[in-house]
Amino acid sequence: MKNGQKERILIVAKDEELRSQLIETLEHAGGYSTVEATNFEEALSEILLTDFDLIVTEAELPDLSGMDLLAVVGGLRPGARVIVIDDDLSAKSAVAVFRLGAVDYLYKPLNMSFVLMQVERQLEIKRTSAAQKEKEEQPRTATVHRDRAKRLDPRTRPAALVLGRSQFKRINIELNRLLNHVRAAFVGLVDTDGNMVGAAGTLDDYDLQILTQALSIDHSAQQSLANLLDETRFHSTYFEGDLNGVYIIEFGTPFTVSLAVICGTDVKPGMVWLYSKRTAAIVDDILKSVPQPRTLPKLQ
Repeated sequence: MKNGQKERILIVAKDEELRSQLIETLEHAGGYSTVEATNFEEALSEILLTDFDLIVTEAELPDLSGMDLLAVVGGLRPGARVIVIDDDLSAKSAVAVFRLGAVDYLYKPLNMSFVLMQVERQLEIKRTSAAQKEKEEQPRTATVHRDRAKRLDPRTRPAALVLGRSQFKRINIELNRLLNHVRAAFVGLVDTDGNMVGAAGTLDDYDLQILTQALSIDHSAQQSLANLLDETRFHSTYFEGDLNGVYIIEFGTPFTVSLAVICGTDVKPGMVWLYSKRTAAIVDDILKSVPQPRTLPKLQ
């Protein structure tokens, strides 16, 4: 348990009976808090909203797969541990899930007592690791607290973006539309702290690397596609990797965000810019409905 709160587990399964058995076992026998999802899209929405301690997913899902989900979790929630459940034992699948970062691979028929034992084992590993990290990173002086407070002052850092569920869903609908319009591999909305606010598509290791590099660029020092097109509302840059390219559109006041679109290098930049700009305008309007940050007393 963490600070008296139940540890949170996401259960992703198309099999309704399996979901019910896992919820019954983990909530009543294990005392954990569970959330359920029936497919990749639902699971991704939950993962973006909540930092789960553990994710249990079937290998096969109605839309994508547990493998796709596993790949995305590695980029969005690196602290979450993932257990994959397959319909039968497959050495090839086992190798694949462990390479993608899964901590366990189970196969049907499941013994729920064994599942609970494996879940408890993985959460204990996570607790031990977190305790060790906290011990190593304890603040050394009161100055550390004051510096952190200054970084959190709305006048000395960008406003923190906190979306309601309705705003989150509206934004993700637009991201999915953009994904389909430009046939992108991944579309994401990232805040100034590097947190993924919304996402559509899949983000593999290679795409995560080029996205991280693209977001680290000083956009103000780059020649912007937006400037070439005499666009003043958005600031756009492009970063090209060996396989894919990343379009970054930065916008929003006071909540500055970056719309990142990962496409193959063979797509037409003008088309991506056109649809991305349209999506950015819609998202910008949605963000304007987010409550403004409160004015806090000035720190001495």
